[in-house]
Amino acid sequence: MADGVFGVEVVTPEQSLVAGGAKSVVLETSEGGLTVLDGHTALVGDVAPCEVKVEQPDGTTLRLAVHGGFLEVDTSPGAAEGFAEGDGPLPGLSTKVTVLAGVAELAQEIDVPRAERAREVATQRVAELSSGRGGGADQPAGGDAPDVALQEAEAALSRAELRLSVASSHE
Repeated sequence: MADGVFGVEVVTPEQSLVAGGAKSVVLETSEGGLTVLDGHTALVGDVAPCEVKVEQPDGTTLRLAVHGGFLEVDTSPGAAEGFAEGDGPLPGLSTKVTVLAGVAELAQEIDVPRAERAREVATQRVAELSSGRGGGADQPAGGDAPDVALQEAEAALSRAELRLSVASSHE
C-alpha cells in the first residue's frame, strides 16, 4: 500500500458498504466538518447526517448518504492489520476509520424517483403542519410542547434532500 493510505469501513446493521483502503474520509460531526487522513489522532465521535466522501487509493471518490451515526479513528499499532481489502490484509497500516451508521447508502444505489416522492410528501406534510400552528385542535397541550409530528416531517424532508443531494453529486 502507498504511503498515506489507511483502513476504512462504513457499516450499517444490514451490511458493510465500504471496506478497504482510503486516502481521506470527509464527513460532518456535531462539532463541524472533519477530514481524516492517515495518522489522524485517535477519536470517537458522532456523525451528523451528511454526505460522506471516501477518497480511495486510486483517486476515485465514493460518496455515501449517511443519516447519522458514530465514528472511530483507531491509531493503535497495527489497527488495520488483517483488515481485508478484497485481495488481502493491509499490512503495516496503523490507522483505521470505522463509521457506524443506522442508515447509509452509496450514491449510485440511491433510488432517485423514490427520494423525490419522499421529498414531495414531506414538503406537503411540513406545510400542512406549519400552517396549523396557530393554536387549533392539533396544538399540543401546554403550548410550548414540541410538535412531534412537525419534527418528524422535517426530519423526513431532510433525509430525502440529503439522498437527492448525494445522488446528484454522483452523476
